[in-house]
Amino acid sequence: MANGYVGRVAFVDLEEKKVVVDHVDWDIAASYIGGRGYAARLVYDHVPASADPLSEKNIVVLATGPITGTLAPTSGRMVFSGISPLTNTVFDSNVGGVFGALLKRGGFDIVVIRGVAETPVFLNIYRGRIDIEDAGGIWGKDTVEATRHLRQHYPGSSVAAIGPAGENRVRFACIMVDGRRAAGRGGLGAVLGAKRVKAIVVRGRGVIAVANSYAFRKEVKRIREILGRNPITGFSLRTYGTATLMHVINRAGILPHRNFRTGFWQEAEALSGEEVTKHLQPVVEACYACPIGCGRTVVPRKGRFAGQRVGSPEYESLWALGVDCAVADLDEVVNAIELCNRLGLDTISTGAVIAFAMEAREQGYLKEGPRWGDAHAIQQLIEDIAYRRELGDLLAEGSMRAAEQLGCPDLAMHVKGLELPAYDPRGAKGMGLAYATSNRGGCHLRAYLVMSEVLSVPRFLDPLTIEGKARLVKLLQDVFAVLDSMVVCKYTALALFDTLEYEPRFYARLLTTATGFYVDEEEFRLIGERIYNLERFINVERGFDRRHDTLPRRFLEVPLPEGPAAGQVVLLDRMLDEYYRLRGWDPQGVPMDGKLIALGIIHEPRWPKLQVALDLRNLTEAVRIAKACYAVGVDWIEVGTPLVKSAGMEAVRAIKRACPHAVVIADLKTLDTGWLETELAAQAGADIVSIAGLASDHTIRDAVGCARRYGVKIMVDLIEVADPAKRAKQLEALGVDYICVHSGIDAQRDRAQEIDRKVQAIGRVVRTVRIPVAVAGGIRLNTVDRVLTSGAKIIIVGAAITRAGDPAAAAKAFLKRLARYRERRR
Repeated sequence: MANGYVGRVAFVDLEEKKVVVDHVDWDIAASYIGGRGYAARLVYDHVPASADPLSEKNIVVLATGPITGTLAPTSGRMVFSGISPLTNTVFDSNVGGVFGALLKRGGFDIVVIRGVAETPVFLNIYRGRIDIEDAGGIWGKDTVEATRHLRQHYPGSSVAAIGPAGENRVRFACIMVDGRRAAGRGGLGAVLGAKRVKAIVVRGRGVIAVANSYAFRKEVKRIREILGRNPITGFSLRTYGTATLMHVINRAGILPHRNFRTGFWQEAEALSGEEVTKHLQPVVEACYACPIGCGRTVVPRKGRFAGQRVGSPEYESLWALGVDCAVADLDEVVNAIELCNRLGLDTISTGAVIAFAMEAREQGYLKEGPRWGDAHAIQQLIEDIAYRRELGDLLAEGSMRAAEQLGCPDLAMHVKGLELPAYDPRGAKGMGLAYATSNRGGCHLRAYLVMSEVLSVPRFLDPLTIEGKARLVKLLQDVFAVLDSMVVCKYTALALFDTLEYEPRFYARLLTTATGFYVDEEEFRLIGERIYNLERFINVERGFDRRHDTLPRRFLEVPLPEGPAAGQVVLLDRMLDEYYRLRGWDPQGVPMDGKLIALGIIHEPRWPKLQVALDLRNLTEAVRIAKACYAVGVDWIEVGTPLVKSAGMEAVRAIKRACPHAVVIADLKTLDTGWLETELAAQAGADIVSIAGLASDHTIRDAVGCARRYGVKIMVDLIEVADPAKRAKQLEALGVDYICVHSGIDAQRDRAQEIDRKVQAIGRVVRTVRIPVAVAGGIRLNTVDRVLTSGAKIIIVGAAITRAGDPAAAAKAFLKRLARYRERRR
């Protein structure tokens, strides 16, 4: 197809041993592009929220984007995606080389692997077909051996393979491409291991056509020129590799040493890019279509891989297995990196769990274990982790789980289970917020604010201030989400951003000319926001909220001891509150239904909903309770009739100010002047206006007409209506949005009988109309399960929450009941 896509998605069923090929869903492509975004949508659509990441219910998605395999700079990239066994979050791991380009040229934009194979297999992808083949002969081999074997049998191929760590389900096992490039983070290698997939082989010669070839080539030329002129992308990265950062980060005082106890190490220079270039015979090995060329191969002078040409020692890897573990011997650190690559281990998490073990031994939580600076013990422990032997078996679970088991959770440097990378957030506050709010856990690549806080790209940003950081983190997260979906390398951003608005104009033009979708900067950011909110929504469904958007206590309470950021800690809560407000999430970090609907992620609210009825007279007390309920996740709040009569429309305004992203219902129970009262409520900020079912059809029509004009909705309360089902049908025909089956306070006598009658009445109404039905009147925690069986989608609770000793706790209890019901229904 001439729009950057091949147009084909393959679903590989390992249990049935069959492959089903479908077309790209163009609605998903327009909304999520490809790569990370398209993959996240597939995870949302195909993986249950309760699925164990290592079970047959998880999937692994191989996803390219519309830029992959084209002439665009850094267009060789693609992503692996699924639910991480390390973090339990949605996860994508990005990798370069030529694999992505050959996958696409082999006939597929996306491949989805599901189920579990009976015996070890590998996938052979070539010329638009996928064969599931026996991998018994290579199961147990390391990634280099397996890759060499497969490439001998399939010349011209690229191979993504797991090592023994993936086979043994180490939670941070990676996927190695051609033995030298890693889809490193999150443990997706363990997911492939659990599915008994050893490798994926891709070959292809297809041509990737774009929508406007002339304009696309023009944009490619412009971008290449900018990258070539930039001192970082045009010189430093190509000359010294990513380890060019070692000096810079150390001088900034944020180079973590000894499990993040300090941010500076005098001996770090021994592991710098300059030292690699000087001593290890580097040869540049660029990814497909990459003019930057940060990758290289090197030859260690001593140790187990002495004299062999091995993969590139990246900055993060040199830090994790060198600086963080107090090893300054460059050759031995390179040997440790290569050992991780061959065994299929993420170097960042491996180094971090070993540094954790070193401190745990030092603090007395481990009787035996590695000591700081012991390079040989580190390499032995790497093998033990991959094969799950002795202490290695514990560390193979990741630092979070290991620390919990040992009783020292404060020693694990992670966010959401993902070990942190090579930047101490106490000296770069924006990175602290980026770590905390990353959808995949402690990751620097969701919003690489170090580019501004340390590298002064596109200009210098004070790393020690928290002012404005929430906005900048959000901007970068949204833009980077689209880069990961196109898929292009984020190093290009070091040259292509002009201001701290992080404007994506070059990327937007590249995407437009490739796909034919018109994407301006505003639409580009909107797509990124959609992707980020979808990922957050997936995580929320899996139980994540504000509790998990945090940092290790060391960063929040223990100041850095030295360097430019000496005495600094991260003031996270202030940034987090501002970040949630900008995102349109509630105070617990949960995206509101209105936000998800506006972005097209969901098409209706997540039923059933809890609506808290503020049937009070005191506005101050009502605002207090509303805030408390809103803070625990209540997003439908009713300004009750007594409150409206007491404080007027100011009550609506006050609740909307207190709960800005909540759906606010003005319970007017209007009987006359439907247009006027609806207009007053809408102008005050109400999202839904309640009208009495006893009102005339004329009043109802006026209210509906006014609601359409102001973009609000109408709920009709059937209190005292003789035949609720009949009236509900009439009201649906008049265009109302919601029906409320309501037992008034005066009518609530025998609660047991009342609930039974209510359930029967609701059931009749639910069966009569297609619009959502609410239920109100005397509902308590011990009756809500019974009410839910009626089919009501909105549960309105008043006194059981507002008169409780702790309204927030009471509301939370109801929310848990509704969430449990929702999960059972899924």
